[in-house]
Amino acid sequence: MSDSVKIEGLLGMLTVKLQDDNFVKWSYQFQSVLRGYDLFNYFIGESPCSPRFVIDTETCVTKEVIVAYKNWVKKDLALHSLLIVTLSDDVMEYVIGCKTSQEAWTCLQERFASIFVVRINQLKTEFYTSHKGGESVEKFMLKLKGIKDQLILAGEKVTENDYMIVVLSGLPVDFEMIKIVILTREIAMSLKDSIS
Repeated sequence: MSDSVKIEGLLGMLTVKLQDDNFVKWSYQFQSVLRGYDLFNYFIGESPCSPRFVIDTETCVTKEVIVAYKNWVKKDLALHSLLIVTLSDDVMEYVIGCKTSQEAWTCLQERFASIFVVRINQLKTEFYTSHKGGESVEKFMLKLKGIKDQLILAGEKVTENDYMIVVLSGLPVDFEMIKIVILTREIAMSLKDSIS
């Protein structure tokens, strides 16, 4: 299978389009798919471009273009195109003018880095301050699990123990006895089984 066919085949695996509010999810999917095919190194500069012209030891540089250079440019343009196809119209504005996949990736990273930090902080605040309120325990736990999964996806460390403590902290006084039993046990207990 040629590289161009392989790259075209990746399009069906990239189902998330980058918008202003989903960089973590998009980046995770994009990197996972491209790393799986050893192609992400183009985006982070670990697959440098070959010299353009053949060097003759007697006459120095010639006008003959190296085949490896042509192949690199072709592959990089295909990857750059693949990246562009995963962007929403609004986000595409940020990469217009970028000539390589690495340049486009760097622009997106710089654009979304501050938004990324703000989103992480919002998720952490919501995770650590949530309360059950009027929803069911199961719905409350699912909401917190969703936030935990997003934090982990963003590279934050959230253990099962952290999750358990956050869930227990967000439960009302009616669950005080269950909280005490779970928190004082020496052997780990399934949170879902003990609260259900």
